[in-house]
Amino acid sequence: MKFDRLRLTGFKSFCEPAELDILPGLTGIVGPNGCGKSNVLEALRWVMGASSAKALRAGGMEDVIFGGSGTKDRPGRPGRAWAEVTLSLANEEGDAPAGWPEALREQPRLEVSRRITRRGEGAASTFRVNGREVRARDVQILFADAATGASAAGLVRQGQVSELIAAKPENRRRLLEEAAGITGLHARRHEAELRLKATLTNLERLDDTLGALEAQRASLARQARQATRYRNASAELKRIEAMLAYLRWQSAKHAATEADAALAAAEAQVREASAVAASAAGDLTRTRDAVEPLRVAEAEARAVLARLQADAENAEAEVDRAEALIERLKQTELRLQGDLTRENVLAEEAEAALNRLADEEERLKAETAPAADRLAALEAEATKNETTLRKAEASREDAQRAAAEAEAERRAALTAQDAAARAEARARQERDALAQAVGEEKGGTQQSETLLRLRDEASEKLAGAERRLSEVESQRASAAAALEAARAPREAAAERLAAASAEARALQRLLEASAPEPGAVLDQVTAAEGFETALAAALGDDLSAALDENAQRRWSALGEVPLDAPLPDGVRALCDVITAPAALSRRLAATGVVDAVDGPRLAGALSPGQRLVSREGDLWRWDGFSARSGTPAPAALRLEQRRRLEAVEAEEETAKEALAATEAGLADAKAAEQAAVEAEREARRVLRDARDGLTKADRALADAKADEARRAAKRDAAKARLQSLEERLRELQAELREAEACVEALPAISGVSEALNQARTNAQTARTAFDKARSASSEARREAEARAARLRTIGGETEDWRRRGEAAQERLAQVREVASDVAEQLTAAERAPAALKARRDALGEEIAAAESRLRRTADAVGEARASLDEAEASARTASETVSTAREARAARAAQRDAARERLCDAEAAAAEIADGAPDGLLERAEHDAALPLPDAGTLEARAEKLRRERDALGAVNLVAEREMSEVDVRLTELSAERGDCEAAVGKLRGAIGTLNRDGRQRLTAAFETVNGHFGALFRTLFGGGDAHLALTGSDDPLEAGLDILASPPGKKLSSMSLMSGGEQALVATALIFAVFRANPAPICVLDEVDAPLDDANVERFCDMLRTMAAETETRFLVITHHALTMSRMDRLYGVTMIERGVSALVSVDLQAAEAMAA
Repeated sequence: MKFDRLRLTGFKSFCEPAELDILPGLTGIVGPNGCGKSNVLEALRWVMGASSAKALRAGGMEDVIFGGSGTKDRPGRPGRAWAEVTLSLANEEGDAPAGWPEALREQPRLEVSRRITRRGEGAASTFRVNGREVRARDVQILFADAATGASAAGLVRQGQVSELIAAKPENRRRLLEEAAGITGLHARRHEAELRLKATLTNLERLDDTLGALEAQRASLARQARQATRYRNASAELKRIEAMLAYLRWQSAKHAATEADAALAAAEAQVREASAVAASAAGDLTRTRDAVEPLRVAEAEARAVLARLQADAENAEAEVDRAEALIERLKQTELRLQGDLTRENVLAEEAEAALNRLADEEERLKAETAPAADRLAALEAEATKNETTLRKAEASREDAQRAAAEAEAERRAALTAQDAAARAEARARQERDALAQAVGEEKGGTQQSETLLRLRDEASEKLAGAERRLSEVESQRASAAAALEAARAPREAAAERLAAASAEARALQRLLEASAPEPGAVLDQVTAAEGFETALAAALGDDLSAALDENAQRRWSALGEVPLDAPLPDGVRALCDVITAPAALSRRLAATGVVDAVDGPRLAGALSPGQRLVSREGDLWRWDGFSARSGTPAPAALRLEQRRRLEAVEAEEETAKEALAATEAGLADAKAAEQAAVEAEREARRVLRDARDGLTKADRALADAKADEARRAAKRDAAKARLQSLEERLRELQAELREAEACVEALPAISGVSEALNQARTNAQTARTAFDKARSASSEARREAEARAARLRTIGGETEDWRRRGEAAQERLAQVREVASDVAEQLTAAERAPAALKARRDALGEEIAAAESRLRRTADAVGEARASLDEAEASARTASETVSTAREARAARAAQRDAARERLCDAEAAAAEIADGAPDGLLERAEHDAALPLPDAGTLEARAEKLRRERDALGAVNLVAEREMSEVDVRLTELSAERGDCEAAVGKLRGAIGTLNRDGRQRLTAAFETVNGHFGALFRTLFGGGDAHLALTGSDDPLEAGLDILASPPGKKLSSMSLMSGGEQALVATALIFAVFRANPAPICVLDEVDAPLDDANVERFCDMLRTMAAETETRFLVITHHALTMSRMDRLYGVTMIERGVSALVSVDLQAAEAMAA
C-alpha cells in the first residue's frame, strides 16, 4: 500500500481545497509559526480514524471544521458547515482487509475520505472508501494492517519525542507491536474477546432460562394432576347435588301440605278472639267518660294552689331584699366614718408642713446678708493675687524668651550647615536615578505595544464567543420548546396504554377465575352485542358442557331437523344472532328472542320444545315454566367480558403503537435538548474564558500605561529637581559660613539661665496664692446659690401643701353630707320588714286551705282511675289475644308461602338440573327409582367433603397439559441453542489462543530485529557508543514493557532520563527508525523532530533519513524550521497565511530547481 495524495477541504485553517502530493523520498513542509503546518499531520491522522478531539488540539470534533477568519472589527471569511479530508492510496497488491467487499478489495486505487458536518449542536463523521460508506473500524483496521494508523509511532507530532522518552515501558510496547505488524491483530483479538464475552453471557442466560423452564414444567405436571382430581370431584359433586335437589323437592312438597292445614286452624282462632275484644272495648269507653270531670276539678284546685305558693315565695323574697338593704346601708355608714377620720388626718398633716416651711424660709433669709459680705471679701483677695500672678508670669516669659532666642540662634547655624551637606548628597543620588528612569521608560513603551496587540486578540475572541453563545441559547430554547411539545402526547399515550392494559389484565383475571371446564362450548360461542344475557338464559348451565364425545356432559351434532311448528309470528330465532358450533343448532333454532313485555303474551303460542328469551334474561318455556331476569348469569358475564377483552386488546395495541411513536419523538427531543444544554454550557465556558482573558489584557495594558506615565513624570521631576538642588547647594554653603560666624560671635548664656530660674520660682509662689483664694471664693459662691435655690423650692412646696389642706376640707364636707343621706335611708328601711312578714303569714293560711281541697279532689280521681285501669287491662288482654291469634295466622301464612316458595324453588332447581320434571333428577343422579332414597344428611356431608377437597386444590390450571407440551417444545429448542453457544465459545477461545500465540511469536521476532536495528542506528547517529532494548515487567511479551538502555560515546550505560535533550531526541529517533526497518510503514511524518538538535546532529539525522528512504518504500513528510534540514529535502511545501486565519500550500521541487540551475 502506497500513500499518493492528501486533499484537505475546510479542515481547520485550510478554508479552500489544498492538495499535498506524497511522493517517494523526502518531502519537507516549512512555514512560520502558527501558519498551520501541524494541521497537515492532524488531517492525516483524522482521516485514518482518530476519535479523540483532544489529540487533534480541538475542544470538540466539530472544531476541526473551518470556523471563519473574521473579527468584529475586521470581517473575514465565513465559517464552513463541513470539512473533508481525502487520502489516495495505491492498492496494486490488494492489501484491503479480508472482511471488506470483494469489489473494494480488487480496486487498484483506494480513496479513503472522512467528512464531518455540523448538525444542530454536534457533528457527525462519515467514512467512505471509493464513494462507498464504511465503518470507522474498517478504516482503522485497513491502516493498522499496513503498520500505520492514527496512533502509529511513525506519525510523530510536536513533543511526542519527549513523551516517548518519558513514557512507561508498557506504553512503549506499542512500537514493537507496530514493528511486528500485530496492531490490527490486536484489534481483532479484542473484537473476538468481546464476542466471547457476549456468547458467554448468552450461555448464562440460556442456562437460567432452561432452569426456569424445567421448574415450570415440574409445576405444570403437578397442575395437570390437580386438574384431573378437580374434574373427578366436580362430576361426583354434580350427581350428589342432583339427588339432594330431588330430596329437597319431596320435603318441600310434604311441608306445603302441612302448612295449608295449620293456616285454616289459625283463621278460626282469630275470629273467636275478635269477638271478645269488641266487648272489652265498650266497657273501656264508658269508664273513660266518667273519669274526665274529676280530672278537670283536680286541675283547677292544683292551679289555685300553685298561684298561692308563688305569691308566698314572692313575699318571702321581698322580706329578704329589705333585710339585705338594711345591712348594706349599715356597711356604708361604717365606711363613711372611716373616710371622715382619714380626711381629718390629712388636713392636720398639711397644716404642720406649712408651719415647718415658714420657719425654714425665715432662717435662710437671715443667713443671706452675712454670706454676701464674706463672698465680696474673698473675691477681692482673689483679684489681688491674680494681678500678682500675671506680673510673675510675664517676668518668667521674658527670661525664657531671651534664653530660647540665644539657643535658637546657635542651633540654627549648626542645622544650616548639616542641611546643606545632606542636600548636596541627595542631589547626586537623584541625578543618578534620572538616567535609570529614562532607560526604563523606553522598555515600557515596547511592552505597551505588545500588550495592546494581545488585548485586541482577546477582544476578537470575546466577540466570537458572544455570537456563539447567542446562537446556542436560541437553539436550546427551541429544543426545550420541542421537548415540552413532545412530552404531552407521550404522557397522554402512556395514560391510554396504562388504562387499556389495566382493564385487559382485570378482564383476563376475571375470565381465568371463571373459566369453565376444558372444551366447554361456552368458549366456542360468540353472541352479538347485547344478546349475551339472552344466550345464557336460553342454555344456562348447558353452556359448560363440552363437544368431546368422551365427556360426561356433552353436546352431540345430530344434524338439522325441520321444526314441527315455527316460532310465533314476528319472533326472531336466537340462532340468527349467535355464532355457535353445529351441535347447538337445534337448541338455538327452537329459541326465540322477544321483548320482555311481549314474552307472557307469546308464550302461549309456543310448540313443544320451544322457548322464548328476552335480552334482559327473561325465560318462557312451552310447558308453562317462566323465570324473570335477575342477577346476570355467569355465562352471560363471561361472554360480555370476552367481547370487551377483545376490544380492549385492540385498543391496547393501538395505544402501544402511539406510545412507541411518541416515545421516539420524545427521545429525539431529549437528545436534542441535552445536546443544546451541553453546547450552551461549553459556549458559556468559552465566553467566560474570553472575558477573563480580555479583563486580564485590559488590566495588564492599563498597568503598563500607568507605569509608563509614572516613569515619564519621574524623569521630568528628576531633571527639575537636579537643577534646583544645585542652586540650593550653593545657597546652603553660603548660609553655613554665615552660621559659623554667628556661633562664634554669640555671648555666654549662663547669666540668662540664672535670671530664668529666679523668674520661674516667683511665678510658682504667686500661682499657689492665687489658686487658694480662688478656691475659697468658689466655695462661698456655691453656698449662696444653694441657699437661693432652696428658697425658691420652699415657695413651691408651701403652695402644694396649701392645696392639699383645702382639698381635705372639701372632701370632709362631702363625706358628712353623704353620711346624713345614708342615715335617713337606713331609718326608712328598718320599718319595711314588719309589713312584709304580716302579708307572708296571711298567704300561708290560704295555701293550707287550697291544699286540703286538692287532696279531696285527688282521692276521687284516684278511685275513678283505678276503675279505668281495670277496664283498660281487660281491653288490652283481649287485644293481645287478637294480636297473638293474627300473628299466629300470619306465621302460618308465611310458613305456607315459604313452603310453596321452597316447592317452586325445588321444582325450578330440578328443572335446571334435569331440564324437565323433578322425576328426571333421579336419572341425573344415576339412582334406580325402585331402590330406597339415601339419607339427605349423609349426602350433604359427602357434598361438603367434596367441596372442601375441591376448594383445597385452590386455583386449578385446566390447560396445564397443553402448556406442559408447549414447554417441552421450548426446552428442546433452547437445548439446541445451548449446544450451538458452547460450540461458538470453543471456537472463539481457540481463535483467541491462536491470535495470542501468533502475536507472541511475531512480537518476539520483531523485538530481536528492532533491537539489532536500534543498536546500528544508534551508533550511526552518535558516531559510536552502544545501546540496546530490554523487555521488562512480565515474562509474556504481550504484557511486558520496553526499556531503553543507551551509552553514548565516552559515557556509561544509563537510562534516557539521565541524558541531555539532544541525546534523548537522537535515541528516540533511532528507536522510531528501527521500527521502520523491521516493518516499514508506507508513510512517516516528523513534526519538528530536529528542533533540539545542533547542526552536526541534524546532518547525521538527515543522512539517516536519506538512507531509510533509499532502503524502504516509506515516504517521509518532514515539518521543520531548520535550514539545513530544508536543504536536504527532495521537495518543499510551504504553508503560508495570505490572510489571517486562512492557510494555503505552495510547492517547490528542489531536485528540478537544481537541475535547472545546473
